[in-house]
Amino acid sequence: MPDFWNGELATSSVIVAQRIDPLPAPLTPQQQADRPYALGEMEIVPALETKFTKKSELSTFMLIYNPKVDSTNKPDVQRRIHFYQKPPVSRRSSSTRPIRRTCNAQTLPPQFDLAAGHQLQSGQAVPLASFPEGDYRLEIKVTDKIANKTLTREISFTVSPS
Repeated sequence: MPDFWNGELATSSVIVAQRIDPLPAPLTPQQQADRPYALGEMEIVPALETKFTKKSELSTFMLIYNPKVDSTNKPDVQRRIHFYQKPPVSRRSSSTRPIRRTCNAQTLPPQFDLAAGHQLQSGQAVPLASFPEGDYRLEIKVTDKIANKTLTREISFTVSPS
């Protein structure tokens, strides 16, 4: 189990979500004990398997821990997502174009403050309609630009016709 308290860049496991539901308000600590996938004002319903149809979306979620921050207590973290088909049909189709997301002072809400206990979350929903049927590896690369550290997480999934 990773040590989330050592001050080093870390992430939770990548959760493949069946769906993410909004909550009207954060849960009480007692409610939270019974619903571990409720975070703030959302609840993640984990997918029971990683086999999806072309009509589905692949939704992923993870938390990013211990990024270094700037003078405004905001991180500068880039997340890059790549999809690789296993085995690749050809060199050209082995990877899709990466999806990039950046979390920094320009993209986070003004009130975001890691020192106040706010969590840095990473999620992505990708429609699978354009994916050829087959087995895939999803690679999520998280780069803390302030600390100049990078982590990579991976999951495997399958796209089937129906």
